Amino acid sequence: MPAEQPSVDPAAYRHVMSRLPTGVCIVTTVEDGARHGMTVNALTSVSLDPVLMLFCCERDASLHDPVLRSGVWAVSVLTAGQADVSRWFATKEHRGEDRFAGWELQPGARTGAPLLCDALAWFECRTWATYDGGDHTIVVGEVLDLTVHRDTTPLLYFRGGYTSPH
Repeated sequence: MPAEQPSVDPAAYRHVMSRLPTGVCIVTTVEDGARHGMTVNALTSVSLDPVLMLFCCERDASLHDPVLRSGVWAVSVLTAGQADVSRWFATKEHRGEDRFAGWELQPGARTGAPLLCDALAWFECRTWATYDGGDHTIVVGEVLDLTVHRDTTPLLYFRGGYTSPH
């Protein structure tokens, strides 16, 4: 049996992972009339039968507990021109504020979770399962509704910054 190798340095891991371009989305939920949302780039398709997707939510994020309690959530896929939206929802300093003030929204038909009207695409999900993911919770959702809202270029995150495909 090989000797146990030391753990990978988290800073080195983050540096190498930054070379993997990812789409940028806002995940939202509504619990007891209160809206919650945050920027995510750890979102992926899981299954076609049933149709499942997942996102990873930091345990200390303001979205974490409400999304687990509500059992429903929505995803707004951001366009190349929405880096400001991503930055706003990624900033922890906005806790306690109405993070949605000033953004054009509509409630999801299936979940009631806020959807950004200018987003490229939307998904609405019901939580299927959750898993321990270290300092994150992996939230798997059954997709209840989806649409391509605008046919335009997506916002990507690469090398620690925003970009779009050229």
